[in-house]
Amino acid sequence: MHKNLLKWVFLLALLCQPDYSLAKSFKVVFLNPGFPEENATGNFWVNVTQFMDAAAVDLDIELVTVYAYRNHILMKSLVDEIAEHQPKYVVLVNEKGIALNIIKQLASRDIASFMLLNNLNDKDLALLSAKEKSLLKGSVIPNNYNAGKKLLNGLIALYSSQNKLQDNSANVEPLINVLAMQGDYTTPASLERERGLLDVIKANKSVQLVDSTVANWSKKQSYEKVKGILQQAKIDIIWTANDSMAFGAKKALLAANIDHPIIIGGINWDVDDMHYPVNLSFGGHVALGAKSLAMLKDIDSNSLTLDKRHQVIDIFESSLSPHYINFTDRLSHKKLDYYDFSRFSLSSTMPLTFTVENLAKAFNPLTVNKN
Repeated sequence: MHKNLLKWVFLLALLCQPDYSLAKSFKVVFLNPGFPEENATGNFWVNVTQFMDAAAVDLDIELVTVYAYRNHILMKSLVDEIAEHQPKYVVLVNEKGIALNIIKQLASRDIASFMLLNNLNDKDLALLSAKEKSLLKGSVIPNNYNAGKKLLNGLIALYSSQNKLQDNSANVEPLINVLAMQGDYTTPASLERERGLLDVIKANKSVQLVDSTVANWSKKQSYEKVKGILQQAKIDIIWTANDSMAFGAKKALLAANIDHPIIIGGINWDVDDMHYPVNLSFGGHVALGAKSLAMLKDIDSNSLTLDKRHQVIDIFESSLSPHYINFTDRLSHKKLDYYDFSRFSLSSTMPLTFTVENLAKAFNPLTVNKN
């Protein structure tokens, strides 16, 4: 009788134990530099969070997102709020060069950082102490230089295709006039995309840069600037560092009633603004927040080797790509839960390389909604 009673007490104790298998393996705070909803700079940062939310479920990570509302001064002041969440890792974006200060503040509290989309430059890295460097666990950055190049090359190809029947009896190749709308003066993504643009222009004698100006990633600012420039110069191509500025440029073009075609393109794969459709966009990098969590999962388990913890990925694909329609449709219709992001972790039996094509392979519309 005594033995049976002890057995029942033991079984009851087991049943009352918390199910640690349901607990998340660790907590991550994502300091999102943007807004929680679409705004004048587009919906890119909203979409980054959506990809990360879906990936966190698959990777057994507790994710908290804190927004900085495109205010780099506010971003610097959010460290206390982040620390209150007691994260093991913080995912940061080096927008307008503010990440260095935040990394230092987090390191003083023994909180590790991971860089997403915009990394520290060499000068800032040199300012980190040994402890601060040890707490900078990794980074995943898209190849923004290639994005800038691909966009202009794609726009030139579209322009040339549309104008190939134009009379050229003088056998002189006409100059293609390019207007460039930059994101800002300091963010690495903006600077690298501009560098790619300029290298294409240097290598192509038939292309000239008529003007290059900053519109702070904003549809409204782009509209105002392009509207003024179109009154002063003949433009054939408008290259923009993001899609919001491309939509603003298109709005200005329609308002100006220009009597010749102007090719417009941007970067982000933002869902098209139906009122101001553009000719070309390069994107896919919006999903890299999911990749950052897969890397943190592997870093935390010590399965990702040190030489693979800082990655630059040439993920950008054209909106003319066969993957574009499905990718943007799944994003706009909130179907990200049907991706299995665990397949991009080394803990997967057959881990996939993170590409737009492989994201399509990881999509299963028959899976049960995970939310």
